[in-house]
Amino acid sequence: MTKILLLTIFLAVKSLYIPLNKRKSKYYWRLKIDDRIPFLPIFIIPYLGYFVWILVAIIYLWKTQYINKFFVLYIISYILAGLFWYFFPNGVRRPIIKSKNIFSKITSFIYSIDDDTNGFPSAHIFGTLICSYFLILAFSAYSLQIFTVGFVISISTLFTKQHYLIDILGGILIFVLSIMISSILV
Repeated sequence: MTKILLLTIFLAVKSLYIPLNKRKSKYYWRLKIDDRIPFLPIFIIPYLGYFVWILVAIIYLWKTQYINKFFVLYIISYILAGLFWYFFPNGVRRPIIKSKNIFSKITSFIYSIDDDTNGFPSAHIFGTLICSYFLILAFSAYSLQIFTVGFVISISTLFTKQHYLIDILGGILIFVLSIMISSILV
């Protein structure tokens, strides 16, 4: 398949998140440890950086041998996650934000436009792992920097209270399953 066709499929499959995110959550899988993780509104910046990370990955991988595998892995991940979100609509109960600093205001805005659904598995996690994985393969000299960006984006999901710890584990599981499936297909 061509890069353009895979990019088109990637965008179509990724857009399935939107209608699935408008459904009411039936399940909330908070663990006791989630209550001990502080709400740190400044982490909304790396949380939103996830979207930039995807663009960076596509731009930098575009002329490499990894771009098609990147798209295939992402497509598989979104299909697996979408099926789970469809059959087990789940979400995250978010805190009431009382602070009025800029980061709290941005977080409140994100809460207002992003419903509390599609928590498990975390798309932020499997997406960040996919981007980081292929960027490290293509640009191994920058592995530490790539890993650091991926790590900060990942933990931001907890500190912004956009995900529970179990959602992170679900994102990792989807990433691993997708690698296994894609190795059979590609």
